[in-house]
Amino acid sequence: MLSNKEEYSSVPKSIELLFENEKLELMKVLCLIYSISLESKRYIPISEILFYYSLTNFNLISIFEETNEATSPNLFFRFQSRIGNIVIQMENLNFIKLKASLATKNENIKIKVSKTGQSFYEEHNSAFFQELQQKYISTFAKVSYNASTLKKLKEGKG
Repeated sequence: MLSNKEEYSSVPKSIELLFENEKLELMKVLCLIYSISLESKRYIPISEILFYYSLTNFNLISIFEETNEATSPNLFFRFQSRIGNIVIQMENLNFIKLKASLATKNENIKIKVSKTGQSFYEEHNSAFFQELQQKYISTFAKVSYNASTLKKLKEGKG
């Protein structure tokens, strides 16, 4: 028996996978963490990962560029609700190391790529992920992560 979501969905499974592909999102986040690790061995807060992931993958970098393109941070907030599950999966796969206490807010949990995650990424690195990695590195150079840039991203540009 199909669940209610599947029973009444008019979207073909192939199209749904294009937009809701958890494994692809996991690899994109791993690519981002790996890219950051090339420049710094520090633990990265989840809020910073959300920031750079959104700028690159949702083209929200246009908020910081001199364009007349209207942008909305809705995709940022949607991804924010999914990042927790991705982090749990990555930790279960031993792709990342976590640094947090019970009192740490989700966005302040810090993560770092593990040797297992680094090896897995390097083994599965394709042309797509090499290009994405270059986009991440370019984004790091263009926009620095701090409280004011995070606030600007959350407000969007109309």
